[in-house]
Amino acid sequence: MTFRLSATAAAITVSVLALVALALARPPHADAHPLGNFTVNRYSRLELYSDAIRVRYVLDMAEIPTFQEIDSIDLDGDGQPSASENEAYLDGRAPKIVNDLHLTANGSPIDLRVLTRDISYPAGQAGLRTLRLNLLLEAPVSSPLAAVEYRDDNYSDRIGWKEIVVQPADGVAVLNSTASTEDVSHELTAYPADLLSSPLDVREAKMSFDARGGAPAPVVTAAISAPHRAPERAGAGFASLIDTHDLTLPVLLLSLLLALGFGAIHALEPGHGKTFVAAYFVGAKGTVRQALSLGLTIALTHTIGVLALGLITLFGSRFILPETLYPWLSLASALMILALGVRLIAARAGGLRYVRRLLGVIRREDDHPHVHSHSHEPVTTGAPPWKSLVALGLADGLTPSPSALVVLLAAVSLNRIGLGLLLIVAFSLGLAVVLTLVCLGLIYARRFLDWMSARKSSPAGNSYLSQLAGTIGSETILVRVIPVGGAFALMAVGLILTVRALSQSDLPIL
Repeated sequence: MTFRLSATAAAITVSVLALVALALARPPHADAHPLGNFTVNRYSRLELYSDAIRVRYVLDMAEIPTFQEIDSIDLDGDGQPSASENEAYLDGRAPKIVNDLHLTANGSPIDLRVLTRDISYPAGQAGLRTLRLNLLLEAPVSSPLAAVEYRDDNYSDRIGWKEIVVQPADGVAVLNSTASTEDVSHELTAYPADLLSSPLDVREAKMSFDARGGAPAPVVTAAISAPHRAPERAGAGFASLIDTHDLTLPVLLLSLLLALGFGAIHALEPGHGKTFVAAYFVGAKGTVRQALSLGLTIALTHTIGVLALGLITLFGSRFILPETLYPWLSLASALMILALGVRLIAARAGGLRYVRRLLGVIRREDDHPHVHSHSHEPVTTGAPPWKSLVALGLADGLTPSPSALVVLLAAVSLNRIGLGLLLIVAFSLGLAVVLTLVCLGLIYARRFLDWMSARKSSPAGNSYLSQLAGTIGSETILVRVIPVGGAFALMAVGLILTVRALSQSDLPIL
C-alpha cells in the first residue's frame, strides 16, 4: 500500500513537472527577437587616431521599416529611388543622425562632420528591399591623451541590434574601454548565432586612450562598399513564395502546399502554442469536434491578426509602430492562458483538494481490497465550454508570425494581393493542423486509457491485458489525477508567459 501510494504521488509530480518543463523549454533562438523583419539596427565603430576620432556609422533597416521609409525617398512613386532622390534623402537624414550622436573628449562636446555618405538597398525577403545607410564622420582631437564618451540616440523607439566597436590606429593605446574591440556583426552583415538569444544592446561607450606616437587619420579615398543581400532572417523560406515567377496552376498549388508545410514547421518549433494547448486538453475532456473547432479558431485568428497588422503598417504607422503592439499582444495572450488555467482548476473541484481526496480513496481501496462503490462525488470532467476553446484559440493566434506580415506587404508591393492572402491562409492552416493533431492525440490517448480501464472489469481478469489495465486504467492515478495536473500546468504556463511578457523592455510598465 505504501509503495503504491508513493508511486501514485510520484506519478502526479512527474506529470505536472513534465508539463511545466515543456512550458519552460525554449529553442536556442527563442529569445532572438521575433520581429527580425521589423528591426532598425545600428552600428558605430570609433576609429582612434593621433589627431582625430572617426565614427563609421551604419544603419540597417529590415524589410518592414524600409517599406515604411521608402515613400519619403521615392518621391515620384516609380518604385525605383533615383540618384537625385537618394541625395535629397541623405541631405535631410544625415544631419538628423549626426545630431543624435553625442561625442565628448575630456568632458567637452566635440562636433562630428560628415566625410562620406552612402545609401543602398540590399535585397531582403519576399522581393522586398532593405535599407543600408553608411556614414563616415570625423571629429578633431586636441590632446593625444583623451577620455572619450560616445552615445547613440538614433531610433531609440525602434527594436534592433545595437553595437559599438573601438578600433585604435597603429601606435594608439586604448587604456580602458567599455566597448569591445571585436566587430561581432561585421558591420551588420552577419549576426552570430550564439548571440541571437541575447542581441547586443550597446548604445553608449566610455574609453580613454594614449595617441602619442600614433598614426594620424588617413586621407579618405575608398568608396563605401555595401552588401548585395541583407542578412538572413527567420521565415525566409515562406516569404520567398510570394516572389515566385511563372505562376502557373501547378506552381500555385505547390506554393500553397509549401506554405502549409511552413506553417506546420512553425507550430512544431519549441516554445509555440502547442505547450499550453496540450496542457489545456490534458486538463479538460475535449472532444474531437472541439479540437477541430480550436484549429479553425487558431487559423482564423492568425490570419486576421496578419491582416490587421498589415493595415496598421500600410496606413497607421504614423500613429503607432506595428512592432510596439507585439509586447501587448503577448501580454494579452499570456493573461488569457493564465485565466483559463485558473478557471480549469476551479472546474476541477479545487484541484489539490481533489488530489488529496483521491489519494484517500486509493488508500482505503488498498486497505480494503474488496470491490465496493464509493459515494464520493466525482470531479466535473465534462467537455470544456466553447467559450474557453475560443479563448484558447485567440491566445494562440493573437500574435501573428512576422514572416506572414512580410508576405502581405510584398503582395501589396508586387500587386499580388490574391496570392499573398492565399499563402497566409495556407500558412495559418498548417499552424492550426499541427495544434489540432496534438489535441486529437491527447483525446485518443485518453480514450485508450478508458478502454483499458473497461478491460479491467471484464471477465478475463487473469489476462496480461487486464493486469495492465489495472495498472494504468482510469481507476488509477493516471486518468483521475492527470487532468488536475494539466490544469495546474496550464496555470503555470500562463504565469511564466505573463512574467516574460511583463519583463519585455518594449512593454512600458506603470
